[in-house]
Amino acid sequence: MKIIKMLLMVFFVVYIFGSSRANAAGIGFYGSVGGGSADWNVDSGWYSPTDFTKRTNHFGIGLVLDTAPARDNLFNYQLNVGYDRFRNKKGDAWGNAEFDGLVISNNFGFGGMITPTTRLWFGPEVRLEWADGSPDSYPNYKIHLFGAGIGPVVGVNFNIGDSHTVAVKAGYQYIHYTGKGDGYYSHTTNAPTTYSNSYDYEVTEKMFYVNLEFMFRTLGDR
Repeated sequence: MKIIKMLLMVFFVVYIFGSSRANAAGIGFYGSVGGGSADWNVDSGWYSPTDFTKRTNHFGIGLVLDTAPARDNLFNYQLNVGYDRFRNKKGDAWGNAEFDGLVISNNFGFGGMITPTTRLWFGPEVRLEWADGSPDSYPNYKIHLFGAGIGPVVGVNFNIGDSHTVAVKAGYQYIHYTGKGDGYYSHTTNAPTTYSNSYDYEVTEKMFYVNLEFMFRTLGDR
């Protein structure tokens, strides 16, 4: 999936939610970094499935919505919608694999104010991701993945004045991806040879991440 499509999707969501102040008490943008490891299972249908492990890292940007960044509510719901670059590192002929994707994260937080301007919350997070990419060694071979994950998350909101919030959020995700690869890949020995193949993929990732978020608060959130 191309980066421009991801960003257009994010800006569309900003417009829809931002046009109705009742839908969110805080709206803004986030940046995210994370990493971990992923266990891959590759099945061609012809040979025995292949298993291998890759180190992973993530970089993301997007929209954040929060129902209670500054109020002393017991519950808050936070939505992240954005672009994610999902990189898998493996030192063999397959090389690294880099994916561009759309991420939707739903956070269900419980907490309250620990100082007059600071809110602490924690709870479960549910993550959905659609990602397309290729191994570095085989750019004409495309892998399409869909992932669903769950894990704990904790956030701290620092409220600045009457209308701004800076938040730091950290979480752990257990994500399961399924997908398919198709296209062409080549080997070169004495002469170039091109192969066409289709593979099924099952990927399990364990990932820790940190978000930095900046939100503008509505008049009702003080």
